[in-house]
Amino acid sequence: MKKKLYYVIPFVAVPLLLLLCELLNNAKLLQMSPYILGTLLLLFSLAMGFFSTTHRTFDYLLTAIMPISLFCCMFIAGFLDKSDLETRFHLYKAVNAAFQPIALQLYFLMAIATFLASFKSFKNIKGRISKR
Repeated sequence: MKKKLYYVIPFVAVPLLLLLCELLNNAKLLQMSPYILGTLLLLFSLAMGFFSTTHRTFDYLLTAIMPISLFCCMFIAGFLDKSDLETRFHLYKAVNAAFQPIALQLYFLMAIATFLASFKSFKNIKGRISKR
């Protein structure tokens, strides 16, 4: 059960992280840019990969789930976006939002970061530190 719950976390945490960034930007506490947002998403991907629960050399499932969670969030945000005429639910807007060039780069970078951070040798460092 723990492993299944761990693989659901990105689908909840990525939208919450994006919402938190939006709230910080609206409150004028931190001016958001694509670089800051990308850095936060990559750091989250690294953390998820590092604390992966698998005993294999790499966590291939989490490597696929991390970019998919961002894709789903971007697709839903584009799908629910209002236009000037207050209309919603346009599929072309959802596709445009999910396939932006910077989003495509983030999908690729999140997959690489998660893949490398889930390497078994890196995770063994965590076990050695906790034994001390």
